[in-house]
Amino acid sequence: MIRSNITCVVGVAGGRVLLPCRSAAANQDGVEVCWGRGEPSLFTCHNTVMNSKGGVVKYRSSNRFSVSSTVYGRHASMSIYKTRPSDSGFYHCRVQVPGPFNDQTFTVHLIVISRTFTQSFISELMNTNSIQMQLRTGGSLTWI
Repeated sequence: MIRSNITCVVGVAGGRVLLPCRSAAANQDGVEVCWGRGEPSLFTCHNTVMNSKGGVVKYRSSNRFSVSSTVYGRHASMSIYKTRPSDSGFYHCRVQVPGPFNDQTFTVHLIVISRTFTQSFISELMNTNSIQMQLRTGGSLTWI
């Protein structure tokens, strides 16, 4: 298991979320970007949901997944449309730079909340500088 900085993204069911993958290498010739479910492995992308090269999608497991080329001016971030609670979990972005041990890996934890939360709660969440969360495997999310 690889440990790296984990970005947490919170989205609302039925909406669009952006999973960031900030890599200057993503625009280089011959560089592939792979998005997978779960935590990253040491050498490969696994449980692939989308694969792109030069910002062009080569494979996607669902048409709800798309490359977000307008964000950060790079072709590595991924958008998920019509999000579902089942989309929640860990995702990894692997920027496959040619050469041994050059790959860049980023981990994102996506939390999709239902629309039953009030608009005021969402507004408050978006205006918060930092959120402390306690996550438990197989348990529930607790806001502290």
